[in-house]
Amino acid sequence: MANISKIQIKLPKQTAWDDVASSFTREFCSSLGLSAESPLYVAATAGAIALPSHVKYANIVKKKHTEWTTQNEFPVEIPLPRSMIYHAIFVCPVSKEQSTEDNPPMMMPCGHVVAKESLAKLSKGGRFKCPYCPNESQPKDAREIIL
Repeated sequence: MANISKIQIKLPKQTAWDDVASSFTREFCSSLGLSAESPLYVAATAGAIALPSHVKYANIVKKKHTEWTTQNEFPVEIPLPRSMIYHAIFVCPVSKEQSTEDNPPMMMPCGHVVAKESLAKLSKGGRFKCPYCPNESQPKDAREIIL
């Protein structure tokens, strides 16, 4: 019987594999426009960013003895870094099409959102009624939503 010599293969250390996995995750998530951080980390950090606005609003409400009556909506917009925004996809409820850079979502004064092309068709250049509530507005009053 012939002697079989042992061949030793040196694999990179575990930390090198961890670096490769981390790099792959970052690149993949970046290509999708998503954050590579854990959702728990992002949620906690976003909460920390939003906390001063929440405290300020609570103090104003307490001082003026007023109350925000709309459910599931905060009356102040909290700007978050792009890396903390997930699933920035909008499908227009009127046209049933996904928004694009040329056809971004537009928020009407009543708070409902439709695509820019749908807004143009609804308004025909003048006042129009929101397809979801009785409010009337003009196209110039709508704000583009940045995704």
